[in-house]
Amino acid sequence: MLQKNNGQSDGAENGDVPKDADDGSGTSPGTDQVVTARRRWLALLLQDRFACAAVLILIGVALCAVLGPLLIGDLATRQNLRDPGRSPFSLDHGWAFFLGSDSLGRPVAARLIAAAGTTLSVAVPAVLCSLVVGSVWGMWAGYHGGWRENVSLRIADVILSFPSLLLAVVVLYVFSPSASGIVLVLAVARIPVYLRTARAESAELRSRLFMDAARTFGTSNWASIRRHVAPTVLPTLLTVAALDFCFVMLTESSLSFLGIGIQPPDVSWGLMVAQGRQELQSSWWIAVFPGLAIVVTTVSATVLAAWARLATDPGQRWRHGLRRGGRGGLRRPTGGKGARQSSAAETAAVVAGAEHGPAPSGPEIEHARAVPEAAPHPPALPEAEAEPAPATPESAPATGDRASTRAGTLTVDTLTVDGLSVDIRTAAGPVPVVRGVSFAVRSGETLALLGESGCGKSMTAHAVAGLLDPAAEVVGGQALLEGEDLLALGARARRRLAGPGLAIVFQDALSALNPVQTVGAQLAEPFRIHERMSRRAARAKAVELMERVGIPEARSRAGAYPHQFSGGMRQRLLIAMAVALRPKVLLADEPTTALDVTVQAQVMDLLLELRSEQRMALVLITHDLGLVAEHADRVAVMYAGTVVETGPVAEVFGKPNHPYTRGLLESVPAEQHKGSRLNSIPGSPPDPRSVPSGCAFRMRCPMARDLCATHRPVLETTGADRAAACHFGKELADA
Repeated sequence: MLQKNNGQSDGAENGDVPKDADDGSGTSPGTDQVVTARRRWLALLLQDRFACAAVLILIGVALCAVLGPLLIGDLATRQNLRDPGRSPFSLDHGWAFFLGSDSLGRPVAARLIAAAGTTLSVAVPAVLCSLVVGSVWGMWAGYHGGWRENVSLRIADVILSFPSLLLAVVVLYVFSPSASGIVLVLAVARIPVYLRTARAESAELRSRLFMDAARTFGTSNWASIRRHVAPTVLPTLLTVAALDFCFVMLTESSLSFLGIGIQPPDVSWGLMVAQGRQELQSSWWIAVFPGLAIVVTTVSATVLAAWARLATDPGQRWRHGLRRGGRGGLRRPTGGKGARQSSAAETAAVVAGAEHGPAPSGPEIEHARAVPEAAPHPPALPEAEAEPAPATPESAPATGDRASTRAGTLTVDTLTVDGLSVDIRTAAGPVPVVRGVSFAVRSGETLALLGESGCGKSMTAHAVAGLLDPAAEVVGGQALLEGEDLLALGARARRRLAGPGLAIVFQDALSALNPVQTVGAQLAEPFRIHERMSRRAARAKAVELMERVGIPEARSRAGAYPHQFSGGMRQRLLIAMAVALRPKVLLADEPTTALDVTVQAQVMDLLLELRSEQRMALVLITHDLGLVAEHADRVAVMYAGTVVETGPVAEVFGKPNHPYTRGLLESVPAEQHKGSRLNSIPGSPPDPRSVPSGCAFRMRCPMARDLCATHRPVLETTGADRAAACHFGKELADA
């Protein structure tokens, strides 16, 4: 098994600059962190134009509410019966009459400003009270469970059984209408909304392992809620609060419209609409402008809620910084295939963290990006980093060819990936994560994509399968399935090929299977979609598949759910679903992860049996060298988002032509290593935003020389059906 290297390179090598404890500026680290956090929030806000507009509108409304009384004085209540109903959009009588006047001669603009304070004085306190009480109550009930949870939910059910507006109408009709009464009624009526939301989130979190870990440290209940539950629940609660602000404001407007809300001489937007509804024919502006104020304010609050939902969630915050690139089509490099391969090799990048985790977030994306962009935007290389010599026809790798000669026989490849390049869009710009990947696999053959975690294996497979995250996009290359470019197909054509043309087996079978559907229904779905089978016929096919992959008592267990199967059985079910329509190419993304050795062997034997039976091409993604040596025909070793060596497995493992491949093989425990220190590759793959100049592997390579720092190696032929991206590949091959 390939060992994942845990060695760490020094700070200078990783681009980390140590900070002195005291730089003489007189500012404490805490102050610097606060300033940095504020700048980050401001930067996130400025990247969303709609959120910026919403914030400006809400700030304007808040300023009107706070400073309005000082600005307008008694203009909102001063009557002028000698000149009522003035038309809007005229400054002849001053700015206060720009929006016209009502039937009593009062300026509409001044009344809108005065009404803003009244409306917000009801909506904001009501939302804050219900948010604080309901959230704390819900997190407490959800965290503890038991009778606390049951009693809390029954109280919430009782309150929710009365519609909020109806409850407010009854209470305010019995008691005298007032702003404080409206706040109290609406706050109580909205508490169950936050209680149930917080309770649901907390109940799901209390069974997580990190909560158990916190308890083992002796953390108190309230400390666990404050440190672990609240930060997770907060984004959802803020979204609910922003939407609830709209609801409360509209409810107050409705109550005022009905005459049991805000009472004259006070004024609110809802009361202005109610007073102007009788004169819509003659003086439309009296009701239209306060109605627009309600609509614009509620829409702004909704937009801000959507922004806050992402900005406050650490797992989603990084998406806010994405520059909206063109998704309409694939950006392809110009020039022929040779130019495409050359430029792809020159701009090789890495996928550290992109393959098994979220994209860069927060402060990480603020670092300068040291990765040049790929064609069609070639980087301007410094003089020291000269262009490598163009590849000669003799040095062109065979992996990019649509037809290749192997063992003297002409064979046509089923899947040909040529110059595939993928970027991840971040706030700092596109980050290359896969660069110029080329390989080919034919029917009945197994090709292994091998490398450490973060080298771009899964990202490559997902790009070919059309399963990239929205933050990632293919910027160059081709993926030809029997001559048809998968990357250029539309959504409908991709769906047509999904199953019969190309299928994928994911790492985690439990996550890949729907937990609320029976396995029989999920296995029958491909037949119902592509072959238009009846429900009964599709279920019969599903049972046959289950029997074929070795599920005992398949007919009776077809009605079971994924959680009722063991890990190995779930993986067999996932394989059965993938091969249901006899695909031409099967992508197996680490199909034996988290399985014991015996089950791993059974799963791999099943895959190879199905490959031979259906004559499909198998692409095996793994970091297990033993798995590759035993089950693969050919191997493509990946590092830093590009292929560094290819060839038949026996030849590559017997005589590697790249130092990285050699390092991987030497890190495998063997009998001769018994009692001695096991070799390992120092350091770890570079960050995709700071790939070293020249050869990406040079910082970890024992053979690195000055040439490696200035020239990036291209994938060149080193033997029959062999290729390596190393300046010394020929030397290693001839040694």
